[in-house]
Amino acid sequence: MNITWNDLSFLPSAEALSVLQKAWAWLLPPRFEPVLASTLGDVFFQQGGAEVFWLNMGTAEITRVASSRSEFMKLLGTEKADEWFLPGLIEQLHAAGKFLQPDGCYTYVALPIFSEGKYEVSNLNPVPSAEHFYVTGEVHRQIRSLPNGSKVRFQWT
Repeated sequence: MNITWNDLSFLPSAEALSVLQKAWAWLLPPRFEPVLASTLGDVFFQQGGAEVFWLNMGTAEITRVASSRSEFMKLLGTEKADEWFLPGLIEQLHAAGKFLQPDGCYTYVALPIFSEGKYEVSNLNPVPSAEHFYVTGEVHRQIRSLPNGSKVRFQWT
């Protein structure tokens, strides 16, 4: 099976980006200019300058990945892209019949910050990207001040 950039990345809709900015306002900088999103639900962005950052929604971490957009585009042709976009996992998801709808991405059953949260087919499901952005942002916001190893119990209403 051939995996293409269309399988690994997308540009979220204006609606999804609005949800992302609200749900992640507690972590994102005031200037947020999306560059690209991975189909695993992470977002690469700029914040008013040339540098490109990676918002890893599984771990709620922002990492500077490139000094400019052109450097970022060059990095997409290296092994860094395998780290950011996990093409092997996307291929496994497709083989399992888990395909995305337009403006969709994969989301976690259990976030990778939890011991149950693995980067594997059984822990990922296709959803609208706005849903992924909202749920992951809310969960991380609510647990961000808990010490590592805390037991968490979720109750959805």
